[in-house]
Parts: sequence; structure tokens; C-alpha cells
Amino acid sequence: MLTAERYMALLNHYSEGGGDSAEPREVEVALEDLTKLFHCTERNVKLIIRKLQEEGLIEWSPGRGRGHRSRLIFRANRENFLIDLAQKLAEKGEYRSAFEFLHQHEEDKNARERFIQWLNDQFGAEKQLAAGQSCRDIFRLPVYKAPLTLDPAHLFYGFDSHLVRQIFDRLVQYDQTKGQVTGMIAHNWEHDETGTSWTFHLRKGVRFHHGKELTAEDVVFTFSRLRENSANSWLMSTVLRIEAIDARTAVFTLDQPNWLLPRLLCSSCASVLPADLLGKDETAFWQFPSGTGPFRLAHWSPSRMELEVHAGYFLGRPYLDGVTLVFLPDDIPNSSKLKWEQLIVNDSRVPARAGDDWKRIETLSRGCSLISWNRNRLGPQQSLAFRQAVNLVIDRPGMIRASGKSGYPARSFQPTDDTTLGIHRHDPAAARQLLEESGYTGEPIRLAAHHLEREEAEWIQSQCATIGIPVEIVYHSKAEMARSAARESDAILMCLVFAEDEVCELESYLQEDSFIRLHMPPELSRWVFGIVDEVFASGRPEKRRALLQQIEFRLQEEAQVTFLVHSMLNTYVHPSIRGLVINNLGWMDFKDIWLTSSPAAG
Repeated sequence: MLTAERYMALLNHYSEGGGDSAEPREVEVALEDLTKLFHCTERNVKLIIRKLQEEGLIEWSPGRGRGHRSRLIFRANRENFLIDLAQKLAEKGEYRSAFEFLHQHEEDKNARERFIQWLNDQFGAEKQLAAGQSCRDIFRLPVYKAPLTLDPAHLFYGFDSHLVRQIFDRLVQYDQTKGQVTGMIAHNWEHDETGTSWTFHLRKGVRFHHGKELTAEDVVFTFSRLRENSANSWLMSTVLRIEAIDARTAVFTLDQPNWLLPRLLCSSCASVLPADLLGKDETAFWQFPSGTGPFRLAHWSPSRMELEVHAGYFLGRPYLDGVTLVFLPDDIPNSSKLKWEQLIVNDSRVPARAGDDWKRIETLSRGCSLISWNRNRLGPQQSLAFRQAVNLVIDRPGMIRASGKSGYPARSFQPTDDTTLGIHRHDPAAARQLLEESGYTGEPIRLAAHHLEREEAEWIQSQCATIGIPVEIVYHSKAEMARSAARESDAILMCLVFAEDEVCELESYLQEDSFIRLHMPPELSRWVFGIVDEVFASGRPEKRRALLQQIEFRLQEEAQVTFLVHSMLNTYVHPSIRGLVINNLGWMDFKDIWLTSSPAAG
């Protein structure tokens, strides 16, 4: 990198205006000028020149005698040099360094655009030849929100939860197609008549990535840790103690009936951890955590994450040998941004080219985007009429069209049977009347959002402006959103994704760092917690559903949240990719994918 920076320094110094149009090819040089440019002695300048010659970047003809200047010929075109270096860094996995280098020369916008186009072509499925082995099937995918944590106890974001499911397993899992809880680490479980004692029987031969066999001791350690020191301790709110009866049996004793316990244990937050490693050094463990999941973590840096197959996975070895996630800057223009769901293997990446043999996947997100109003902060959002006015002024269909994405207006957390009808009330006149009734005096409101929600945030800003509400948008990183944005803003633009219906709805109300929980006034929180106790105590799914709907209806009545859009994912998959299913977290389960060199027979 140092040699590259010195070459660029020479180019910039001898360019009249920068850019290719003023790029020098041959110049006369005095060593004295170079000592000033590089801030070093004449002897060191000669070493730098020699290094640049060895790299083939310049030709150098030293001046002979006093008063004769040396001649320098630039051999590398500026733009091509920038791109070549960025590509070399990317090929070594140093994606962050590549973008940082290009950012230092941001005046060369065409170089950055060309590099991004090259980089997009590196994504998708590929076969790698391994030394002394057969081909390895690898998926390389772009990611614009790097994970914040892999610790199940502190999960907050959907993508982090998806990654945890690739590395760890739970006692049980929820089968969406069957609509029931099924075994995972536990092959069987039972409860007493009161629903206050639950016994889980563990499979034999389930091994962590570091080789240790999972036992009931690990289960006790995991859930004791989750209960005592985590943002997701709400999962254990009814648990009095966890005991290992023997190596294969764990018993949960509760202080009240909780017929939802197995469903709660399907959560990614309930992933089982190894007591032997994590109990020694938490900091070292989370750099390279060991789970029992289908993939193990092989590399994690600010640039990328590499997952390698867990060949001894107890539910069957995945077909893929590895997955590489490349963390890209979120300021890449949307026109150049390639999202993983747009990946189409081989050379055809445009859905319009997809033939009849391509498979089209269309999935309606189980969740929605919404505005959560902070009623624990002084401001106009304290007024119900004000919050209702904002709800009525936002044109959801227009918001969807402006984004260029597919979706439907949202009137609830999750899509309902009539969601695709697109029923939506957009009434600016009624919004103005409500705003007048609220006594609003024109003060601005502060809306927090992530950089990737820029288009949606600006749409809300423009819609509010039509009825005289100025909106100040404050953009935050993923970590900032999780830490401080909830308390410091009047409202938050957010997206809720429901991996498991009941569990994720409860999480929205109970998780320690949940925006909705932090924004609810104390009296509403107390009422919600009371309803949740009834949810836990009910053994009838239909009653639990009705109770959860009661919470959602009150949030709507009080305009605590403003529902916006249910997103639709549309993608095409090349026939050589099989088993690709979009899960409820909006991602594909890597363990289910397999590749073939030929299309499926018709």
C-alpha cells in the first residue's frame, strides 16, 4: 500500500488538474522536489524510486551532472492503477482496505464505479479447486449491514439472528409448514399437568465445532447465562431454575404456567452454547465461537466473514463447503448495489434474461417497516392527534413506487389475508385537521434511521412537509441504532422481521433494548406485561393469538406505532441452484442449498 500511495502522490503532484485529462506521461524531475514531496532525504528518495521501478510503475532516467534534471515516465494509467490495486486487495479478502483506498481518491469516481461492477461479478456460487481435494462449492454474498453480535443472548437484528442459526442450534425448532414445534438438539420433551415443569431429552452424538459432545451441562450453562445477564432474558422470565438430571436430561422448573416455553426455545436467542469454552474466556470465545450448527466460523474481520461446513453435523452434512459474506459500505449507490437476492449464477444476472427453466421465488416478508413513537420524550409526538395525522399523510403506495421495490401497505405487524388487496387510507385533509386539533406549533421532530433506510426516511420527511411538519432525519450505524437512538429521538424508522410469529411479537414488547418497549409510556407497558402473563398461562394457541392481537389493536388505537410497508422479495434462481428457500428472516438457509452443473429435467 505504501508504494501505491507514493505512486499516487507522484501522479497528483505532477498533474495539473487531476483526472485522466491532466494525467502526466513524462515529466522532468529534480530530486530536491521529491525530498519535499516525500518528506525524506535524497538517499531515501532514491530508494523509493528504485522500488517504484521494480514494481514496473515508472521508468527513471537520472540527470547527469549539475543542473540536469532527471526524467520520469509514468507507466500505469491512473484509473486502471486504482482499480487493479483495489482488485488485488479484494482478492486477498481485504475488501475494507480496497474501499478505503478508493475513498482516499474519491475524485476518481469512475474507478470506484468500475471496481464495484467488477466486485459484483465475483458474487454468487462458484467451485474452488482445493489442493489434493475435489471441487469445493462456495457461495460468496454481499452484505451491507455487518453483524453486530453473534452472541444469542444479545441478539437484536434479523441478519445477526440468521447467522447465529448457521453456527448454533436450539433444543427445538419451529416448523413453519407444519405449524408446530419439532425436535432439534432435544429429540423429545414432556411437561407436568400444571405446565410448570418441562423435561427435555437430548440426542446423543451432537458435537460442538471444537469436538466436545453436547450434554445437559451445556444446556444448564446456556440458559442460566441467558436468564442472568442478557438483553433477551425475557425468554427466561418464568423460569425458576434449570437442572441437569443426567448427561442427556435437562429440567426447566417454572414459577408459573408457561405453555409457550417450547415455542420460546425455538428462538435464535435460545441457541445452546458450550460451557467448557465460554466459561473460560468470553472475549476470546466470541472472536471465534463454537456451536453445533451446520457451519463453523473460520474467519471474521471488518471486511468479511467466512463460514466452513461442519462435516459432522448431526442433522446431516450441508452440501455447500463454505459461505463467504463480504461486508460492503452502505454508501454504494443503489444503481450499483447488488443485493444477495439478486444473485443469479453463471453470466446472467438480469432477471429479464431468465428462461423458462429459471425458478422464480416470490416471498412476502413476515414483518413490516414502521415508525415507533417515543412517548417517553417531550415533543409534539406526545399528542395522539399528531401521531394520527402523520399516519394519514403518508402515502404508502407512493412510498413503494418511489423505492422501486415491491410490497404492500401495512396495517399490522404481519401480513393478513387481505394484505395483497393494498387497502390503504391516505387522507391529507384529515391529517391537517388532526394536526390543528393537536395544537401543533410547528416544532421539528427528530426521526432516527439507518443509512440503508434513507429513501424511506426522506419519503416520510417529504410527506410530513406537505402538512407543515418539519422532520430532521438523523442517520445512525447499526450499533448506534441498538444503543442510543431509541432514547435520543422522537421516532424511529425501523423494520421488524418475524422469524417465529408469537416469539417475535413478544420480543418486540419484552426485549430489554426493543425500540417499541423503550418508547411505550409506563402505563401502557404495565398493561402489555399483564397481557403477556396471560399469553404464557394459556395452553390454547387460538387464545394466545387473540391476546397478542389485543396488544396490537391497542398499539394501533394509541398510534404507538405507524405501520408502513410489507416488503415483497422477488428473485430468480438459476436451475443449477437447488434447495433455495427464503426463510422468515428474509435470508436463505445455507445448509439446504445444493448445486448441480445441469438444469433439472422437465
